[in-house]
Amino acid sequence: MIFDPIPKKHKHQEWSFSKPTVIEGSTGAAIKNISVLEDALPTNRDYRTLNRMQMKFQNWRKLENGLDESDGEAMGEMLMANSSGLLSKHRTRKMKEQRVKHFFEEFHAMKTMKNDYDFFEDLIETIVMAGKGRGKGNGGSKREGTSMQKLALLSKKDGRELGASFVRTLGVTATEDGAYRSWVQTFPAMGLLGEQHRFVRPLLTQIGKEINGSETWTKFLLAAGASLASMLDVATDCYTIWYYRSLGLQDAANLMTAFVALSIGLQVMLVVAIHHKSKRRVLLELLATVTFTKQGFNFWRTYTNATMRGHELMPPVSEMMMFQVVEVFSGE
Repeated sequence: MIFDPIPKKHKHQEWSFSKPTVIEGSTGAAIKNISVLEDALPTNRDYRTLNRMQMKFQNWRKLENGLDESDGEAMGEMLMANSSGLLSKHRTRKMKEQRVKHFFEEFHAMKTMKNDYDFFEDLIETIVMAGKGRGKGNGGSKREGTSMQKLALLSKKDGRELGASFVRTLGVTATEDGAYRSWVQTFPAMGLLGEQHRFVRPLLTQIGKEINGSETWTKFLLAAGASLASMLDVATDCYTIWYYRSLGLQDAANLMTAFVALSIGLQVMLVVAIHHKSKRRVLLELLATVTFTKQGFNFWRTYTNATMRGHELMPPVSEMMMFQVVEVFSGE
């Protein structure tokens, strides 16, 4: 099965769904409350069954019935499900091509869009492939000619160039919505498409969120580098303290010791304050803190747009910034 949005090997208490969306009937209304789903569906099998039902309902939705924003978001999640993991088998080029092909063959509305707009399938495929769709020149410079400004004149090649342009815009804007707004300003034809079909914008922004939040080796190395830098920082502080003591500079050594102790103490207090509702998570975060790898974990969760599990006091990006503030305040 190409679309498989539900983890297979997690206990009920440890589920970590990424914004699951369940379509009620054929209305396209979305339920996004994880706790409601967990309470209503006691087993993983029930949850997976309901999500397969969701896919069937979405398959039957017709373009002429008027797809709304929630339909676009749901289809974006289905299209990108389980493809953002660092070692996921679903993120290979072949699997992504199969997903897009299935998407336009099985979803009635997408089949209609493919027939009505020659460029649309190539646009979506290029975005899903992160700017590397089929054909030549996918990453080439954007064209500003008349054909790129009029919706009726867009070709398959234009779709690939538009997709590559959207991916590039994602990389230089702070949010997916900001990327979409900048993109449609450059290509007004895409703005017209979004006005005619309300599902297009949330579909593209949801795909963009999955791309930006995907786990990559570059992000992993950056996070690992942050952990190594933190450990090296503490190691140099300890060496400096020892060196000062060897020179008989007890006051300077004691002052540095106090700063290091203050930093670690504040970080421990911060971890307890943020994660105190989950004892297991507190212990894990404390272990990362005392081993000086916490910054790496903070960076990783921020890079991958990790979702809150319900017990945290603040989101990962705020937690990372608080730890940075603690280090500055403690003088490290």
